[in-house]
Amino acid sequence: MSTNKPRAARTSATRGAGRSVGARRVGARPGVRSMTGAASTVRHAPAHVRRLLMLVALVVVMGLILAPVLSGYLGQRAQISAAADQIEAERSQIADLESELARWDNPAYVEQQARQRLRFVKEGEIAFAVIDDSGTDYTESLPGMAPVSDEVLADSPWYGQVWESVNIANEGLPETKEP
Repeated sequence: MSTNKPRAARTSATRGAGRSVGARRVGARPGVRSMTGAASTVRHAPAHVRRLLMLVALVVVMGLILAPVLSGYLGQRAQISAAADQIEAERSQIADLESELARWDNPAYVEQQARQRLRFVKEGEIAFAVIDDSGTDYTESLPGMAPVSDEVLADSPWYGQVWESVNIANEGLPETKEP
């Protein structure tokens, strides 16, 4: 687009937009405002300000559109993370239960648990319960065993103690309805 005209000639020619260089506008007098200038007292904002306002408006509209979508996305990511944590916890619990199940395949472990939980003894062995001079039993109750009160151990016959232990063992179990 280079032309051979000098720069000053090019700019004045483009500003005139069809007028000759020496031509004056009709009705334009020096020092007098034209009607179009007096009627248009509204000031227009510069172009860069208008563009900036349009950009701000566009960003606000985009924010209003994207906010619910982004909120839903972040909520779903949080749910996925919580589900992954729960899955990991359940996998570790499954691994613990499988290792406990594998221990129950060992006859020595079964015997140990029978001795501890059920207080079983082998033939020929003697089981002792340590009591002091007040008559209280120092053997602790294990988880899952019902504690026997001191009233039961009081002067009652052996069959009364057995019946009371059956009643205590039955406490807390739901009643069954027979058909």
